[in-house]
Amino acid sequence: MNRSLSSAVLAIAIPFALSSAQQYQISRAVDGPFAFKIMGISFNQKSSLQRETILLNVPSCPVQISASSLTFSYADRGFQYKGRTTFQTQNPVSAVEIRYIVYDVFGDHLRNLSNTEAQDFAAGDHVVEGTWNVLRENDVGEHLTTVAYVAKVRLADGKVWTFQLEPLVAALRSLNLEQKMEVEDRPSPR
Repeated sequence: MNRSLSSAVLAIAIPFALSSAQQYQISRAVDGPFAFKIMGISFNQKSSLQRETILLNVPSCPVQISASSLTFSYADRGFQYKGRTTFQTQNPVSAVEIRYIVYDVFGDHLRNLSNTEAQDFAAGDHVVEGTWNVLRENDVGEHLTTVAYVAKVRLADGKVWTFQLEPLVAALRSLNLEQKMEVEDRPSPR
């Protein structure tokens, strides 16, 4: 095959591969006020912002997230994230990994969290919970948005479903969490 023909075939194949890739269904929900108290410590008391959870589901995934919440607590001399996620399975599952991407009040990435549950889940609704230490105490007051998605699923027959990175990145970009405003060019002072 000559070089120009192979380039043409590749140019046709790439858009097809991208269009047949996993597509995320996106749902958004309020996850509580941005202003809150823990152990008598007030955070963001003068803010009217609401924390948000965004669920990303691929229709072909054997596990579909129906609700998720990420809150804070104080234990063992430090702050902790407390996650609670509800999901549904159509068929038996042996393990599931749910990931959470945490963003700050400006739409900047703070941290990724992962919850792997290796247990048998029959078809139906299930709840999993996780706890992670907060590495930077400032994250508690800055955390505004959580994105939850299924990373991997091990089916009862041993097959493993895994997310694809490119569609996830495209879905995250579409959320427009970091909205930049354009700065007008101003004449310099004389």
